Amino acid sequence: MQMILIFLFSLPVLLAHNYNLDQSATTTISALISVSLLIYCVSALLINLKRGSIRNILGLATLSALAIYFYAQFLSYYLQGSYFNQQFFFHSNFTTLIETWSVYYPLIILFLGWTTCICLVFLYFRNRVSGSEYSNELLVLLLVSALVLDPGIRDAVKVKTSLMTSPSIESLEQIDWEQLGLDRNALENFDIATGVGKNLVLVFLEGLETVYMEESIFPGLTPNLNALNAQGWQLNNLNQIEGTGWTMGGIVATLCGTPLVYESSLGGNSIMFTRFLDKATCLPDILRQADYQQVFMGGASLEFAGKGDFLNLHSFDQVLGKAELRRELPDSSYLGGWGLFDDSLFALALQQYQRMAAAEKPFNLTLLTVDTHHPGGEPSSSCSPYAEIDNSILHAVHCTDYLIGNFIEQLKQHPAYEDTVVVMVSDHLALRNNAFSLFPKGYERRLYFNVLNSDQLASSQVLATPMDLAPTILEMLDITHDASFLVGIDLLNAEGQHSERNMDDPRRENIIRYLNSNHLSTAENEVHYSLNRANWGEIDFVNNIENVEFTQNGVKFNVDGHDPYFILPELPNFQQKDFRLYITIDVEQASAMALYYLTDEDKAYSESNKLTRETETGSNQLVFSLNRRAGQGRLRIDPGSNPGQYFIRSLEIRS
Repeated sequence: MQMILIFLFSLPVLLAHNYNLDQSATTTISALISVSLLIYCVSALLINLKRGSIRNILGLATLSALAIYFYAQFLSYYLQGSYFNQQFFFHSNFTTLIETWSVYYPLIILFLGWTTCICLVFLYFRNRVSGSEYSNELLVLLLVSALVLDPGIRDAVKVKTSLMTSPSIESLEQIDWEQLGLDRNALENFDIATGVGKNLVLVFLEGLETVYMEESIFPGLTPNLNALNAQGWQLNNLNQIEGTGWTMGGIVATLCGTPLVYESSLGGNSIMFTRFLDKATCLPDILRQADYQQVFMGGASLEFAGKGDFLNLHSFDQVLGKAELRRELPDSSYLGGWGLFDDSLFALALQQYQRMAAAEKPFNLTLLTVDTHHPGGEPSSSCSPYAEIDNSILHAVHCTDYLIGNFIEQLKQHPAYEDTVVVMVSDHLALRNNAFSLFPKGYERRLYFNVLNSDQLASSQVLATPMDLAPTILEMLDITHDASFLVGIDLLNAEGQHSERNMDDPRRENIIRYLNSNHLSTAENEVHYSLNRANWGEIDFVNNIENVEFTQNGVKFNVDGHDPYFILPELPNFQQKDFRLYITIDVEQASAMALYYLTDEDKAYSESNKLTRETETGSNQLVFSLNRRAGQGRLRIDPGSNPGQYFIRSLEIRS
């Protein structure tokens, strides 16, 4: 039995280290010895137990737990080329499973089949083999040795030990802000003064880095981006650092000037709806102060990785993802595994650009592509394949290059382009994909960044990170402002500003982690109203809401579809602070939720004092930013016009 189990458990370990970006024969051998010892000792200890249901249950539970660990380890290496890290745990949740099912379901089926084989082997042999000749004490000692030999566990312990031995931060006065290249003023961006500048089109290119543009490596792969490079200004030394190596990490760092690092107690994907970085002043927050229209469009689901929650929190007027944009497609079935194809996204984005330009207000149109998503990419059907090499990721890169080139050419035909700055940037370096074997060994990988239609220039070789992009983009838009960013600096005026910043200083990273979690995110005492803790009876269900049922987990009620609404209790004057309302609600039919507020000038619940958020069937997490709009008074909430049952799980007002 032991030999069969060792063989089965060795399979994901071998595969994992095959995908390891830091391949080492020593590491692989150490991992195989570790798993062999571990499985031998565990199975021997199980066999030594008294026969019966307790041994059966314990054996199946133990082997299933080990199966989850080793398969998760394999997935981590398969998806990102490394052992468990913050990036992996950020995406380890049920939402990720649902949103990526269509792409990764073969891996899930493989896991279920493999785990079933392990359990069947145990059940077949458990009573057919004799007990171990070694004592339980010796087996336990060998078990500990197995854990020590596991390269992943060994490295994780080193990191954890480093974090635990780092000096604790008890006061902001302990921080050497200048030496660490951090700006304390970022914690106090209360009343931001801004001036209007140019329009912005910001395009995040999924995993599209500079190596793809090297003609000596991939000839003719990105002719359009290379041509645009000749017309614009690039950063040639834009580095990815901890907390910026996945899509949400890249977006947060680029928009907010701080990496997506946080204290481990805050959780993973869920942190994007637990007030994390809600007090950070980000690029769209500054543009809102300058009265910009702002729309985000991305082909993937907004639920994935908390993207929709975060962007709604930071001043976008509309945040449009797969569910919202799919309705605008001529053929709503034309979708890839991750959502809309890039040809659909750019076609809709062009229409959005034209609408925003017609409004004669400054605007920010932010896009996120998806065709080049690892590990295989999914090129749009309207594209021709890359002729030089038959590789799906390269086909997708070639396709996105064609589509963005065509998109920008169409922008140039519009009169508003003269006053529009276009920024193209990698959301992160490519994660492990099927083109990695074609990357030259030793090639210094860099993020892509190119700006069109800006007169502002600086040295393209300046040391840069994604955190520097928000202040730099604001300068390129000719926007005057007095906001500060925790980590990012304006690269156009970077002379003498920490030009030799130590990006990998663990002390610096730990302090940023602390500041992000404790000073740029809302603390419990900044929750001014919570219907989870207060008496649900304080809500006045005024119109067409029936069968109200108060439960421990929230409140359920039915709506008949005729202008239903309820009114919250009297709350503080919202003009004193920047307040936001957070609500988690389950609905049976997609609809739209509206929030009405009163002002000192208008004491009625009018359309001019209204904020709306779309809801989808199932659970929704919505954020309404009052931002000093409302005066003293009660908020009215219209949960939705479609009939059915609604369930409010939580409702909070935070500053």
